[in-house]
Amino acid sequence: MRFPGFGLRGFAVLAASVLAIVAGPALAAAGPTPASVVGVYDGGQMEVAAGLEIRADGTFRFALSYGAMDEEAAGHWAIQGDRVILTSDPVVAPAYVVVSQKPGDPEVLRVIMDSRDADEQQNFQALITRADGGVEGVQLGVDGLSWSFAPSAPPTSVRLLLGVYGVTSAALPLSPAAGYLVHYRFVPNDLGKVAFRGAPATITDDGLALDFHGGVIKFRRVRR
Repeated sequence: MRFPGFGLRGFAVLAASVLAIVAGPALAAAGPTPASVVGVYDGGQMEVAAGLEIRADGTFRFALSYGAMDEEAAGHWAIQGDRVILTSDPVVAPAYVVVSQKPGDPEVLRVIMDSRDADEQQNFQALITRADGGVEGVQLGVDGLSWSFAPSAPPTSVRLLLGVYGVTSAALPLSPAAGYLVHYRFVPNDLGKVAFRGAPATITDDGLALDFHGGVIKFRRVRR
């Protein structure tokens, strides 16, 4: 049957349109939808406890415990392709405050920190840059740090590191004029809260895979 004014090209356009209408729903169904990823996920493995909850209201909760480290996060999520994108609510990072720096023993770097108990200072490490450019890591004790050096090879700067969380201070320049007796205060703020900034969790056959701390946490859905 022939249609007036409707040639071969018109038929091809119509056929393509019909195929798009038929295939459209099928193609859409093939990709992940918000409803398909909502649920509670378990990422636990040997010595690690981890959980992730993807909520239908567009929010998420995350928690991880490993050794002495406990971390958590909360925020919003969205789907992009085959990934769930996690973005945390605003997080205030921990801060190091230099309370004072003054002359002390000219051959000893002395670092003290305000602490709530006798063991707290031992959680920190001093990263000392020497005059030759080398860096030496020294753990603080219950009384802070006392690090002796030769007058010919004084330290040039120091940073503090809270190792379990990887929170490092800015480098503080050291010199005979500024002094080697340094008093710090650590302000925890939102210590332990993870600031996900568009972190992608890849959708897998049985859950989600999240790149985190240099590794991959594989979450298995345990409840919808």
